[in-house]
Amino acid sequence: MSELYTAFTYTCLTGWMVLGTATLGSTVYLSELMGRAAIVQDRRQRTTACLLAEQQPRLVIVIPAHNESVVIRSTLESLLAQTYSALHFETVVVADNCSDNTASLARDAGATVLERCNPEERGKGYALEWAMKRLWTREQKPDAVVIIDADTKAAPNFVAVMAQELFGGVAPESWPTHRKAVQGRYGVLNGAESWRAALMEGAFELVNHVKPLGRSHKGFTVGLKGNGMGFTRAVLETTPWSGSSITEDIDYGLNLLLKQGIVVDYAPQAIVRAQMPNTSQQATSQRARWEQGRYRLLRQRAPQLFLAGLQRRDARLMDAGLDLLIPPLAELAAFHAAWAGLTLLCLRLWILLPVWALLVPFSLVLYGLYIFGGLKVSGARPEVYSALIRAPFYALWKFALYSFMKLKGGKKTSQESPEWVRTERMPIGDESQRLLEDAA
Repeated sequence: MSELYTAFTYTCLTGWMVLGTATLGSTVYLSELMGRAAIVQDRRQRTTACLLAEQQPRLVIVIPAHNESVVIRSTLESLLAQTYSALHFETVVVADNCSDNTASLARDAGATVLERCNPEERGKGYALEWAMKRLWTREQKPDAVVIIDADTKAAPNFVAVMAQELFGGVAPESWPTHRKAVQGRYGVLNGAESWRAALMEGAFELVNHVKPLGRSHKGFTVGLKGNGMGFTRAVLETTPWSGSSITEDIDYGLNLLLKQGIVVDYAPQAIVRAQMPNTSQQATSQRARWEQGRYRLLRQRAPQLFLAGLQRRDARLMDAGLDLLIPPLAELAAFHAAWAGLTLLCLRLWILLPVWALLVPFSLVLYGLYIFGGLKVSGARPEVYSALIRAPFYALWKFALYSFMKLKGGKKTSQESPEWVRTERMPIGDESQRLLEDAA
């Protein structure tokens, strides 16, 4: 009996230390990034004036689309309203395996349309890989490629800022060999429509803005978010796009760092916003797909990046691996609850000094500091703060979804393949464009 008790107490204490390290380590990392973001937020304003009119690089805006007839016109209208010279950028819509009139609507709006039909390889990554290859066969190749989603509205200065971020300070004769990758500020378009979309807006502000601000301040890669990202020609020719993964954008950004030593920079003034689900039915397929991709990255890429970082003594690689390990906010809240429960058990068993229990509330303070301080840094709208009341219900829904995914076992599902999994779209209103213009 004594040996069993000893083993039990040892297990409890070990679990407390492991869970505490993961939880406190995550909140320290996130709050440190939030602090750095707060320091640099006043330096966000950047000018596009140093790119002279006669020296503007030629950009191609690529929009992968699968049955996007509801929203494609609004997306293209936001590109028609750009302040960047229309003579120096082209919009290309990749109509991938479409069964609706996405292609004809895009042509009517003035876009170049590339129609693709390949029932065996369907998905955003495949569509982008196919389109890239065709761009490089042109006689006049673009200086850079910018990618946005089909349910997105771009701020009026989006293209101008991306051009400046990609080529600012670089002589035109060096553009063909200039290697740079940039991620714009990717936010939520319809956050005022429902509490669920507002919560997503808050999460996007923290993950897609506050964290990149902090990581860029440290000189680390901010990674790719899949929407509002740009690459110079030399980058895409050196490292061709691959579409065989459901996280092709994240994988591509990691490969740039791992294989080429290219850091993805952050352009907070290059703003794009996309639609998010308003109902649990709309969100289920999207969330399941995102989580499948996150778990794959956690299993496969995080150890690879850590090992490479140690071998090369490269803090950028180690940070990229660490970023993959940080759990989402809902899971981090669950970690705190489990850690608090285990702390009470350890105190009851007299195997933990009371002073160590103070680490739990300290971590919770850092957790709250990251959320509320980060939302303050990002300038989040009142709807986001109001939606935080629903956050526990959203977390329970997520955990129920995780349980359902686990019950399905190890069988490969559509969420694990690059196949298009579309969320139901709603028409994009003019109010969303006004909010974008105010933000820009």
